[in-house]
Amino acid sequence: MATKKTTESPEFLYLPMGSIIVEEQIRSKIDMTSESFKALMESINNRGVLEPVLVTQKDDKYLLLCGERRFLAAQKLRHETIPARIVNAVTEKDEILAIQLVENLQREDLNPIDQAKGILAYIQAKHPNNVYNLDGVMSTLVSYNRRPEDLPEEIALTVRAIIEISAKSIQTMHRTISLLKLVPKIQEAIVDGKLPVSHGYLFAANLGNPDFFTIFDEIMEKPVTNAKLEKMLTAHKKAKYLPSGAVAGGLPSSKPTPIKKRVAVLQNAKSYFEKKTGMYTKSDIQTFLEELKILTSFMEEQFQKAPERVNVKKPDNKPRPQV
Repeated sequence: MATKKTTESPEFLYLPMGSIIVEEQIRSKIDMTSESFKALMESINNRGVLEPVLVTQKDDKYLLLCGERRFLAAQKLRHETIPARIVNAVTEKDEILAIQLVENLQREDLNPIDQAKGILAYIQAKHPNNVYNLDGVMSTLVSYNRRPEDLPEEIALTVRAIIEISAKSIQTMHRTISLLKLVPKIQEAIVDGKLPVSHGYLFAANLGNPDFFTIFDEIMEKPVTNAKLEKMLTAHKKAKYLPSGAVAGGLPSSKPTPIKKRVAVLQNAKSYFEKKTGMYTKSDIQTFLEELKILTSFMEEQFQKAPERVNVKKPDNKPRPQV
């Protein structure tokens, strides 16, 4: 197929394929043997590259910002040139990631795992001196959601920029990034569309389930609803917090511990952490918070089910007739 060499617009050119540099992209490695890639090649072979790739000047060449699949497909078809839109020189890693995020998220074809990696990479690139790991970024998002004014201004501005770029709420961003806690085979199932992302969120929120992988294998064989999966993943939590002496589905078989003593345990924990301020990592505190959330969720369920008062049947001390 014949291709043009140039256009009159300095921002839009048909660039030689050899003048474009491809570096790390937000997207995962592209599978050039997949059916979707073969379909893209067929479309380009029949109609050409209809949507320009996005590049920026780098020395005497051009750095590819977006459009790697189109570039690779055209390269495999041995095209000499490719239509490209040129943006002003971009050199900083965080600026490159921001452009890639905007372009890919606006196209709405970036899978959830790559979205998560992109958001995480952007924050890490924006604040390289903070040495942000996954837990640190998730903790920052939680802090921003609760009290953004307590965060350093430069961190708060970065989170605000991500919200604008991704058009996601803090809660959605937090859940999206949590997917990176999942093992590779579960992430791959989400990318391949074999596991709904909503299921991925539930698995990421229940990493401590002792039957985690058994449940995953089971639902991959026999799909279930979100509600059913949540019950499967949280069943062990309710058993964990069942009061001592209690019988599942009924009232305790013996007198329960006074609630004041249970509250005192929490108050003691608060006093302990006050004395140990600064001695626990964000990851440690995040683990403790997750356990508190589990307990809170369970107690809210109990509150809805609890009677206004418990009528305890007094023992009948009348003498029994001799038989």
